[in-house]
Amino acid sequence: PHHLAAGWVRQFVTLLQRAQREVVRDSTANYIRCSTNIIFAMALAGLYSKKTVDPQKAIQDRTGALFFIIVNQAFSYIGPALQSFATERGVVLRERMARSYHCSAYYVAKLVSEAPIAVLVPAVFGSIVYPALRMQHNLRRFMTFLAILVLNALAATSLGLMVSAGTNSIKAASSLAPVLMVLMLLFGGFYVNSANIPPALRWLTRASFVNYSFKALALNEFSNLQIPCPSEASDCIRKGEQVLARLSFQDETLHKVLLGEVGLVAVINIIAFALLRRNMPRFEVMQAPPSEAE
Repeated sequence: PHHLAAGWVRQFVTLLQRAQREVVRDSTANYIRCSTNIIFAMALAGLYSKKTVDPQKAIQDRTGALFFIIVNQAFSYIGPALQSFATERGVVLRERMARSYHCSAYYVAKLVSEAPIAVLVPAVFGSIVYPALRMQHNLRRFMTFLAILVLNALAATSLGLMVSAGTNSIKAASSLAPVLMVLMLLFGGFYVNSANIPPALRWLTRASFVNYSFKALALNEFSNLQIPCPSEASDCIRKGEQVLARLSFQDETLHKVLLGEVGLVAVINIIAFALLRRNMPRFEVMQAPPSEAE
């Protein structure tokens, strides 16, 4: 009675197929998510469509656009993930009572089922906004830009799963998620310069996936960028490294930042799984009463 009938891999495959059917069945929500992302991308493209701009003033425009992209993508993914476990709690409870599968197989299947949307939609969004914002004309930087958006989407999805796993209702998850997102934004590196954050609070920047994503986009865009300077200007920013220095990103490398965000995503998912496992009810196996001695 203590052993499950199927192995872990078979459990995972079966649960993944079911989770994918749920994603496909929820076509309306997926259509709305894709449509809103395309609308935001077109709006962003229109906002930055002016052909003649001051290269120096455009620095602020580009920096703000990078942060907006991260925030927009984050909110697009954390919301749907908040419903992941609460809506299935009753079904999972019955199946766990029947000892149908491991909790780990269920969680990993749920996470993997969200991956296709987390890859496809950011790729479409990024393919629209990258040329519209006149970012560096370099294929490697463009592909890196898309990879950062995908990683940001996975981080937001993982945070949503963590909140969903740690709460017992959609209402509770919806109340907690905005608080966490505000903290992510405050320590994202845009509103407050990282160098001006009190030392006792700087660890929160390392807990903010928004900080990693914004930093990665800034490094990808401004590294080795030559910025035109009007001849009559006295105080001029000529190199992208100067922009990075003003953001206090001058000591960072893209490789290090991306590895840091991957590590943060892994930690978030470990916490999410631990919360899900803790909140899963445990049932003691009934033992037959001892036979009476003759």
